Amino acid sequence: MGTESLKQAAYTEALQEARGASPENGEAGGELSPKEFKKLFMKFSGMSISFWFSFCFCSYLTIFLQSIGWDSVRVGIINSLNNAVGVFSTPFWGTISDKLRSIKKILIILIIASAVTYFLIPFVDVSVLGISLLFIVIPFSNFFRMPLSSLIDNWTVRACNKHGMNFGAIRSTGSVSFGIVGITLGFVITKINEVTQSNKGTRLTFTLFAVSIFILLLVVMSIEDDLNSRSAKRLRFRDMHFGELFKNYYYMTYLVYAMVIQVPLACVYAFLPYLMSEVNVDSATIGYITGFKAFIEVPMLLLMDRVRNKVPLYYLLFASGALYMGEALGYSLCTGFWGILAISTLQGLAGGLHIAAGSNYVATLAPADLKATAQTLNGSMVSLAGIIGNLAGGFIIAALGIRIFYRLAAVLILFGLIFYIGSFPFGERVLHIPKPKIQKHGVGISH
Repeated sequence: MGTESLKQAAYTEALQEARGASPENGEAGGELSPKEFKKLFMKFSGMSISFWFSFCFCSYLTIFLQSIGWDSVRVGIINSLNNAVGVFSTPFWGTISDKLRSIKKILIILIIASAVTYFLIPFVDVSVLGISLLFIVIPFSNFFRMPLSSLIDNWTVRACNKHGMNFGAIRSTGSVSFGIVGITLGFVITKINEVTQSNKGTRLTFTLFAVSIFILLLVVMSIEDDLNSRSAKRLRFRDMHFGELFKNYYYMTYLVYAMVIQVPLACVYAFLPYLMSEVNVDSATIGYITGFKAFIEVPMLLLMDRVRNKVPLYYLLFASGALYMGEALGYSLCTGFWGILAISTLQGLAGGLHIAAGSNYVATLAPADLKATAQTLNGSMVSLAGIIGNLAGGFIIAALGIRIFYRLAAVLILFGLIFYIGSFPFGERVLHIPKPKIQKHGVGISH
């Protein structure tokens, strides 16, 4: 799953569960002294910082595959396999955490497994019967890595809901961490590759991830798992009553829109190294772009609480869609590094808006007893779209070129945006369904 998809799915899951918290289940209204409050805030901020610090190294996976000669078709296939794993891995580990009544215990298992399996990736670049073992090892590693973001955000938001902390402020520290590491890697990895005249710098990112993620392990172990005995049991697929959501017009139109635009968005960033090669830019410098766009997300996360009280959330989704379309079209016209960096500004703004606004919008539309179902369905559709997008994207790039791919991506986003904007007057004037109203930021709910 792409970075933005992963972030959105994680934010959605965490937010939906937090919105379901109540004094009755013991996950709201916790009382802490100022000193305890500050200490807890710092620990959860440390968890966000250390998680995104380590995960920035994963940005070089496509660069590594490109450096060993993989074309866009094979990269598209591996990304599709990763998305397929994402459809099942997060619900699976979520169910296990519910059975154990502990997110913390599962995080410890996943962190250790992620460190080991991701570290092994550059060492299994061998083929058996003509098939690279990377087609097995990378998705297997993703089975452990992908749920980390969801579970960490889930734990953080529920703690924010219980103790009155601000999720946006905590999550922003992670974006800043990601940005700093990304920019640093853009310089360091490029220099190592130049000096060694090889991909040793790129290969080094796998080791750095495996080492740095143990900082996250130490932080996780330092946090008290005070939600473990009162966690609500997560719904399984067979327990979900999808029929009720299918009757919710505005939820379903958003779901269709989200899936349509996610088909191109799942691979717009994933295939960026091929655009960089097209314009003769060292793809190892992608860290500069990764870090820069992470910094752009920060204002969106910090301002969302205020903005959503004044502007309908679907207006923000319109804006994010337009920015995403501009990003894809802009990439198709880029001729050098600075152009790509400038266009990535649109991605940072769009991503920040879509992650927060989309999650809040689903929360306001879903009935109280179907919020978990709504977020699970939304997350699954995003992963399924990623499978389609990466498979199609890889073949399109191979057949027509990277610039045509980005132009087609822009067109598909435009069609999705036109459909979504048009769904509101159609729903109100033809179906006589009132448009969703602004819902003020609720007391005791942290973002």
